Amino acid sequence: MAREQLKTLTEPMYYILLSLIKENHGYGIMQMISELTEGRVSVGAGTMYNLLGRFEKEEIIVPVAEENRRKIYRLSDKGRQILQEEFQRLNKMVSDGQKFMEYDGERPEPPEDDSRGSGISIPIEERIREYQQSMQDSQNGHSAGEGQNTSNEETDKKHLSNGGLGKGVLIPT
Repeated sequence: MAREQLKTLTEPMYYILLSLIKENHGYGIMQMISELTEGRVSVGAGTMYNLLGRFEKEEIIVPVAEENRRKIYRLSDKGRQILQEEFQRLNKMVSDGQKFMEYDGERPEPPEDDSRGSGISIPIEERIREYQQSMQDSQNGHSAGEGQNTSNEETDKKHLSNGGLGKGVLIPT
C-alpha cells in the first residue's frame, strides 16, 4: 500500500487508525468502532485484520505486545500523521458543506454567449422546434429550400449530431 493510496482513507481505515491512538487489539478495535459510531459503522474481522496487516507492513501501526494470542497495536508517528491529515481533510469537507447549507443567496446566471463557442448559444426548446419542423417538412414532402437535401437520412444526421442538439447547444467549449 503506497502512501499515495492513503491520500484519503476509507471509513474502516479511518476508524481503525482512530481507535489505535491508544494501544488496542483487534477485538477491542471492533468494539470501539461500534461504540464510537453508535453502531453506524461495523468493521468485519476479515476487513480489520487485512487492514491491520497492511498498516503494519507500511509501518503505519506497530505491534507493542502480544497477550493471550492477541496482538496489541498502536499508531506509529507515520500513522498519527496520516490520521491527522485525514482528520483535517474531513473537517474541511464539513466546513465547505456548512457554507453550502447556510448559503441563501441566488446562484449566478451562466455566462452569455460571446459568439466564440462558449456558453449557451441556442435555447434547447428552439432547437427542438427546428428539428420537429424539419422532420414534419420532410415527411410532408415540402422542400427545405434550394440546394438543401430533404432526405430523412440527411436531416437526421444534421440534427442528431452533437447529441441531437446541434453545435454549441448546452455544451460549453
